[in-house]
Amino acid sequence: MIEQVRGILVQKHPTLAIVECGGLGYGVNVSVRTGGTLPEVGKEVTLLTWLQVREDAMQLYGFASLQEKELFLKLIEISGVGPKMAQRILSGVSPSDFLGMIAREDHLALAKIKGIGKKTSELLVLALKDQALRLAAIEGGNATALLPSGQQEAILALHSLGVKDPGAKQAVQKAAQALGPGTDVAKLIAEALRHV
Repeated sequence: MIEQVRGILVQKHPTLAIVECGGLGYGVNVSVRTGGTLPEVGKEVTLLTWLQVREDAMQLYGFASLQEKELFLKLIEISGVGPKMAQRILSGVSPSDFLGMIAREDHLALAKIKGIGKKTSELLVLALKDQALRLAAIEGGNATALLPSGQQEAILALHSLGVKDPGAKQAVQKAAQALGPGTDVAKLIAEALRHV
């Protein structure tokens, strides 16, 4: 498996980068977002990669960040979502915004991404909701931003009381499970302090 490519960027297009490594030119499919982060032609570039091997072709996909790669790999595990669709999804929205839509179950926003309809958005939420927080935390991402606003406020309140992460997040999540959704922030903070 080819996990990473580092070399000189020979050509770049919105969704394709050609990287020369040791005299070989690798064609790497990238999302529009990753394509936008590429350096100028002639400069060194490093891309995390995933190789798709099929009977009729081998395709190399590249990613600017570990979070983008992990999300891509989770997307292609979902029935009906192939590498091209996953690349299209990651071209249309940043990984953190996409994970936020998943965590909030925002089907309307998901359906606005090219290639995703109502049925696919429901499938994506069902498949990824439980993993959204873990994926958001990769490479120092902000997993707290995916939580409901009441839980975010409770975590900030615990921070102001001197409780550090990950303890503050865990305490608030335990309190939210105990009290149920839509609980008043003050009650959530009080319950979370019992779990610190």
